[in-house]
Amino acid sequence: MTDSASNVTETAKTEIIMDYYRLQSLLPHRPPLLMLDRVRLIPTEKRAIGLKNVTINEPHFQGHFPGNPVLPGVLILETMVQTGGAAIRQFLDIQNDVAFLRTLHNIKFRKPVLPGDCLITDVTLERFRKGLVKFHATATVRDQQVCQAKFTVGLSASVPEHIQATEFAPPLIMDNTPIQTAPINNINGIMNIIPHRYPFILVDSIYYEGENRIVGLKNVTGNESFFSGHFPKHPIMPGTLLVEAIAQVGAVFILGKPENKGKLAYFMAVDMARFRRPVRPGDQLLIDVLQTASRPRVGKAHGRIFVGPHLAAEARISFVLVDLPAVLPAHIAARSAVGGRTALQAGRPSPVDRPSPA
Repeated sequence: MTDSASNVTETAKTEIIMDYYRLQSLLPHRPPLLMLDRVRLIPTEKRAIGLKNVTINEPHFQGHFPGNPVLPGVLILETMVQTGGAAIRQFLDIQNDVAFLRTLHNIKFRKPVLPGDCLITDVTLERFRKGLVKFHATATVRDQQVCQAKFTVGLSASVPEHIQATEFAPPLIMDNTPIQTAPINNINGIMNIIPHRYPFILVDSIYYEGENRIVGLKNVTGNESFFSGHFPKHPIMPGTLLVEAIAQVGAVFILGKPENKGKLAYFMAVDMARFRRPVRPGDQLLIDVLQTASRPRVGKAHGRIFVGPHLAAEARISFVLVDLPAVLPAHIAARSAVGGRTALQAGRPSPVDRPSPA
């Protein structure tokens, strides 16, 4: 392995366009979590441009959301990360190293992405040092930016084909104390609050809810569809979906308030996301979300995910509450939502960028 972003492999000095078939020889991802159809690689600029056609036939639209299909914001991030992965494997001499998402920073969601859109990700490799690769990325639809991000990927050459679990069944621990009580809300109550459905609902029960804090549970099992694509030989829950789990637990908290009934919580931003240990089948995720700021339409939260006593991931998220007027068809309402109003009602640009649903 070389340790310089300027060191481009001999086989990758000219611009390359890779189709879906060739991408599967470059990336370990597989359906349903291979989020790229084509990639254009520009080695002289250390840049990769990805293309993802968005269609209603993709399974995540069954759960996000029924009757109002919107591409989850975290899957826009996943598309960016995979574009960066193609850049790593083509531009750098990394041999058979496994790439893991380590951090997400300065994420801003600006517009929803819907079936029928062609999502273009533009990712630049900024630095490669000590096994960490730093990227800057944007995503666009019809030349309009829908998301921007910075992220870091770590490379490891020592991951075995089958990762052994170190603990059989670690206890659920909240505030340094094992949880002995039953949950206060189950999946039926959760689905009465948030619109997420299979296969994109990532919270199973709620164990605690206070004035500005909520603690939820996500059971992780090998039967979940994303493990088929991430990765066939290394079943690890994608870091982007850990952020989604934090957002969904936060959504249960904010949308469960009587004054917010009938609204949607839209992602505005993600920052300071760090992924500290892999999450694998058999893990139970205790998701602890603290609301750190609240205004009538906009809020912020800090979420942490624990496996037993170990911190697995954390992120800071911000969101905006959006009304979906019943007089508009759902797909029009989703595309025209501007800071809790529709474009027809607004009459002028909103100071709040239109975000992506969590």
